[in-house]
Amino acid sequence: MTWRIPCDEAELAVDLAARAEAMGISVAPHVATDPVREALELIEEGARVAVAMLTGPAVTELVTIARRAPGLPMALLDGPRTLARELGLAAAEDIGALANLLALREARVEHPWEASTRGLSPVDRRRLGDAARGGSTDQRWSRGDGGRLRLEHAGGSLLLGDARSVAGALDAAYAAVASARPRMPTVEGVDPDAVLEVILGPPRALSDPASKTALAAYDVPLPAEVLCTSPSRAASEASQLGFPVRLALASPDLRLWDHPDLVADGVDNAARVRDVFRQMMALGATRADKNRLLGVTVSATTSARALMRVEAESLADGWVRATLGFADPHGLAAGDETELLLPAKEADVARALRRLRGHPLLLGAGATAREAVVAQLTDLLLRVAAFIDEWRAEVDGVRIEPLAVLLDGTVEARDVCVQVGDAFTRSLRAAAP
Repeated sequence: MTWRIPCDEAELAVDLAARAEAMGISVAPHVATDPVREALELIEEGARVAVAMLTGPAVTELVTIARRAPGLPMALLDGPRTLARELGLAAAEDIGALANLLALREARVEHPWEASTRGLSPVDRRRLGDAARGGSTDQRWSRGDGGRLRLEHAGGSLLLGDARSVAGALDAAYAAVASARPRMPTVEGVDPDAVLEVILGPPRALSDPASKTALAAYDVPLPAEVLCTSPSRAASEASQLGFPVRLALASPDLRLWDHPDLVADGVDNAARVRDVFRQMMALGATRADKNRLLGVTVSATTSARALMRVEAESLADGWVRATLGFADPHGLAAGDETELLLPAKEADVARALRRLRGHPLLLGAGATAREAVVAQLTDLLLRVAAFIDEWRAEVDGVRIEPLAVLLDGTVEARDVCVQVGDAFTRSLRAAAP
């Protein structure tokens, strides 16, 4: 049976046809104005379908494909490849990897990433990297003619491409199998009226204190802090918490990740607290409506191993997409981030964290500490996902920056923003005569 493969560029179709012919695969790649729509139509017809695109599809299209055709093989040269894999699609990063993936599907090879690599040279094993997990006694790799790799499996022998394209195929095939998700968790004891009181209203970004009030109902780990409206109150609360303390301006108009000078950490005496309070309020008044300055939050200073950034938004069909990255200047400048689909298991979160170039900051402190960080982050992400899922009609997303990973492996959401959608406005319009 021939693979029908819509492509968005003629060069992709030509390249795929040539590679497939060399492997003896029957393919029919062709240029389509809307590859995703055509792929969905072909799936309805019962055809065997793959997709090759230079410019990746929209997120909503990926969700639709994942629901209609789980495990669909595709090549995404530029696009949301990580999210596609999180959705359970076999997304390769180039045409060579897609051709190898189709050959593996054609031969009905199960778990090819488990094939033994003992028959390969150290160079080929290095090129395969983590894509070849080894361990199988029924399958093994060897080197064929022209630098191509051969896979001996229960059904026979399969000559594939070079080691790098094979690695891409194995990664894509593994992602399609390893993407099973748990059910969305339910947090018990949540008072819906208390949450609705905070988020009810027109589209807007909630202030940090209001956002934390909403998430506190879901037991999201937050720092113990007090919102103060006067310098003397701030000094009094700081004395009760114990010095040093962290002060941060609270306003729905000013986000602390955009105004880092409105945060002061390590303030070590009451007089300094009063001075910082006045300075912050004065600075805030020059940048926002003075009437929307809520005050200054006071919390205990805590030492962080790493500062992360989490952005979560609802997708269709009960999924939540989370973007994870670092909130420190180096991480932000490097664009070191990855995507994760929620709900997720601890193994999924650990795999996502390892995709970050700076993951040794989080996972490099020994097995016990690593497990603690992964467990804490997984718990926080699931609670945020449960909040978004339960209020997906009212809430568009949640941003936490920074999310502090403390020295003992626990986490705390220091600055939070809940983005409220237009559900309330739409309900008013619907009720209007």
